[in-house]
Amino acid sequence: MSNYFFLIFLATIIITRLFIFVYPISSPTFGKFRTHHYMYGLIGIFAGLVFHSVVLYAIGLGLFFDELTYILIRGKNHKDNYSKISLLGTLFLVVIVFIFRNYFILPFGI
Repeated sequence: MSNYFFLIFLATIIITRLFIFVYPISSPTFGKFRTHHYMYGLIGIFAGLVFHSVVLYAIGLGLFFDELTYILIRGKNHKDNYSKISLLGTLFLVVIVFIFRNYFILPFGI
């Protein structure tokens, strides 16, 4: 089950990165508030835990971790999301999740 979780997590990051690269559009804004996919990720993580769904949890974690390095480097634009430091940071986080994948699914009792 941990490999299944990791594959969904990794696929989420790859699909998100490809989509944002092919369609570099700004995220929706509400007034001066701009949404980012890490916010949807947090909702997915929470929903996965509440509904006991590894799939929702893995997708949410993928969306959150995909943007975490961008947030940490205080990225401002689309180019920052594809900077060397952002890509290396995301790769590092993917490796960490792979190494600890068994621990990430502990809340599901699997």
